[in-house]
Amino acid sequence: MPIFDFVCTSCQHTFEVLVRGSQVPACPACGSEALEKQLTLPAIKTSSTHGQAMAAAKRRDKIQGAEREYTQRQYELNHDD
Repeated sequence: MPIFDFVCTSCQHTFEVLVRGSQVPACPACGSEALEKQLTLPAIKTSSTHGQAMAAAKRRDKIQGAEREYTQRQYELNHDD
């Protein structure tokens, strides 16, 4: 995918945009075509980064689960059926 990062030299707005063929992108903030393409590093997926992502997802899921349990307990305490 030809997605590039740009900085507008007119308003200093930073954004990324999909550029196809000879299409000339414009700044979404001010409409200027005076843009500077930024260096974009590719994403690297290794077993180490995968492990870090999985650990972060498990931490997030644990926190969300605790929040759901707390919300359910509060609901049950405050609502008589």
